[in-house]
Amino acid sequence: MTIRPDLLVRRQDGKPVAVIEIKNSLNLSPDVATEMRRNLLHYGLQPNAPYFLLLSQDTGFLWNGVDEDSAEAQPKYEFPMDTIVARYLRTPNSNMRLHGPQLELLVLQWLLDLTNGSQQTADEPEKSLALSGLLDSIKGANIELEPRI
Repeated sequence: MTIRPDLLVRRQDGKPVAVIEIKNSLNLSPDVATEMRRNLLHYGLQPNAPYFLLLSQDTGFLWNGVDEDSAEAQPKYEFPMDTIVARYLRTPNSNMRLHGPQLELLVLQWLLDLTNGSQQTADEPEKSLALSGLLDSIKGANIELEPRI
């Protein structure tokens, strides 16, 4: 059985660039993120992409250049996601917990903006994504919801 990722970023030639999983867990730490990734791999998620992101509304984690067989690998980057939520949600209640589909749509809009180059890279999390090489890799790419890999 293969698990489908929440989102997949593909280059225009069809090659996967990034697998994105959205898990809106409170207090998501690198160890918990690594365990979540390991479980996803164990249950059949096939990343087949050089980048893997695990995102909550509070924190994001990025793995890059990791062999999909190395399930114990810690994320290479950790970055705040609250700035993205505030940017796209524009609501005065910053303590509101988003439901899965709400956060997925918000992340989708953010990624669409990143693929068309309309976001600045001076602040987090774009700064970390630029350092990792992900931002350059997804320029002009397509984003798929619950794709078949």
